[in-house]
Amino acid sequence: MKQKIKYADMTEMNGEPVGKPGAPVHLDFLPGPEQVRRALQPVKVTIELEPTSAAYYRREARRRGETASNTMRRVLRAHALAGA
Repeated sequence: MKQKIKYADMTEMNGEPVGKPGAPVHLDFLPGPEQVRRALQPVKVTIELEPTSAAYYRREARRRGETASNTMRRVLRAHALAGA
């Protein structure tokens, strides 16, 4: 037989103390507006690709339901972050 959990007996959850029922809850885990980093503005770049590379990105973009430029942007971002 499965034993039910008695939540009234809990003193903490995930390492955080659990207050009495009806106690005010403080949601201070979100950063303030001054701490939020602004999104980086994209920089327009013109590149030349070999036909096989362009076909690959078009094929992958079609498969994922996005544009080829978004696919390339995502791959380049992941490559840059991996090298950092």
